[in-house]
Amino acid sequence: MQGGDISNEVVPRLVIAYEGMLGILPEKPEGYVQELLVRKFGRRARQAQKTVDAYEINEPLARLIWDTVWRFRYSVDVVTYLGDDSVGPLEARLDIEGLPIGRVWSTTPERLARRLPYMPDVAAVFDNDHHLIYGSKGRALPAVPTTLIGAL
Repeated sequence: MQGGDISNEVVPRLVIAYEGMLGILPEKPEGYVQELLVRKFGRRARQAQKTVDAYEINEPLARLIWDTVWRFRYSVDVVTYLGDDSVGPLEARLDIEGLPIGRVWSTTPERLARRLPYMPDVAAVFDNDHHLIYGSKGRALPAVPTTLIGAL
């Protein structure tokens, strides 16, 4: 808002993948069994909560999301590839964690790559596994990221 007028400026969005970025599988002996459960039962509605709970929140990335939203005025969305039935449990989990996530949605990497040219408000897609298919908007982060804006 400038001079009492409402601005029509579009807030740029950052899209962060849940699997492998914001949600990471724990490095425990039973982690392999959890990964098999995620792959085998990930798309079933009754297993969606267990699948979402199998992942741990990446704390350094969660702190960077807060920093980016607060200091740089970006909106942050989370995309999941686990299926539509996991969106509800994932939204609830991120709400409990207290992260400033605007929207949680489900898609496939290929479908998101096809939709990106028609999403001019998306500044970047952070996904370590599929960042190359997103073209100029795809970004990868190290294991312990220090900034999101520096990766833009």
